[in-house]
Amino acid sequence: MANQASKIMIATSAGDWEGIQHRPHHFMKRAAKSNRTVIYVDPPVTLLGPLKNKNLLANWKRWLKGLVKVEENLFVLSPPPTLPFGSKYRFINKINQFFLSKSIKKELSTFNGEDLELYSFLPGSVDLIKHIPFNNVYYDCVDDHASFTGLINPKVIHTMEKELVEKADVCFATASQLIEDRKEWSTNFHLIPNGAEYEHFAVVQEEKLLLPSDMENIAKPIIGFYGGISDWINLDIIADAARKLTECSFVLLGPIDTDISQFKDLANVHFLGSKQYNRLPNYIQQFDICLISFKINKLTKSVNPIKMYEYLSSGKPVISTPLQEVLHYRDVIEIVTNSEELLNAISRIIDVKENFNSPEAIKKRQKVGKENSWDSRWEKVLSLIGGSK
Repeated sequence: MANQASKIMIATSAGDWEGIQHRPHHFMKRAAKSNRTVIYVDPPVTLLGPLKNKNLLANWKRWLKGLVKVEENLFVLSPPPTLPFGSKYRFINKINQFFLSKSIKKELSTFNGEDLELYSFLPGSVDLIKHIPFNNVYYDCVDDHASFTGLINPKVIHTMEKELVEKADVCFATASQLIEDRKEWSTNFHLIPNGAEYEHFAVVQEEKLLLPSDMENIAKPIIGFYGGISDWINLDIIADAARKLTECSFVLLGPIDTDISQFKDLANVHFLGSKQYNRLPNYIQQFDICLISFKINKLTKSVNPIKMYEYLSSGKPVISTPLQEVLHYRDVIEIVTNSEELLNAISRIIDVKENFNSPEAIKKRQKVGKENSWDSRWEKVLSLIGGSK
């Protein structure tokens, strides 16, 4: 599997390559076109993982396949199962990272490149560094990791992240708050917000797309959302709006990892599951309004939602809760703080649709989407880490 690229970039991320397309996917696709061979490491599944979610058994099957080429110069490595509670106990993370390093080094032996880089999106990768001779280490902070709920110890996460930032050659963050909270750890931290593949979503305004079969019987107007449906999503205001706006349909796309029982009696709310990235424009074209409904807390204070740029690229009207990073675009996004304001915003857009769907309004939203492209974001990263465009 010899390769002519002079650099080999190992990327560690919390998202499966085959899952929802996030910043790691978009950046690593571009890294593979910048004189690099990229090995994208899927997040490992713990030995207890399939007990909670049987679908995770598929990840184990991918591990048995070894390294898989998905694009030119881009490979995906599904690591072997790991010990649980690595985010609670540092010694377990160290064990897991040691065995991960063995898997990575086995695959590295098939490549010619000797200039190794680590591009990590995970604090736990700090314990990988000592096992592999990386020439450069980059850390991309996309979330306030210590603020997540679940089986984590915030102090452990905080300590690992601090050590990783101190060891990294260059650090990036998606939101200004993330840098503000970490400014004492490094003088080489750079704000690189998220972005969108503008052309992928602009097609919503350019041509008639195939109507998804699971949208055929959903009545308009449609208020749509896509993304991970977890405990940081404000489902309460969506449920409240759905109860009062029975003439509207609410469509939520994405994996569900939280309690949605409050919707069981709401016939106008539809959870349609995860959708492939290349099919998202087909669904957005059916939306009359696009929704960003995050709770406001320490975790979301530093969220820079990718869906914001994608929605705007599609030209559709957008309603959002007051995320700090969204407020920068309040001239093209309707901001709401509670269910009453959400009701009013939806009603206003539906009632005066010609204003929100005028060519001028669509163009204004799409201009913001186009200005925030993944290509421009990656060019900024390259200027700081070096390499061909």
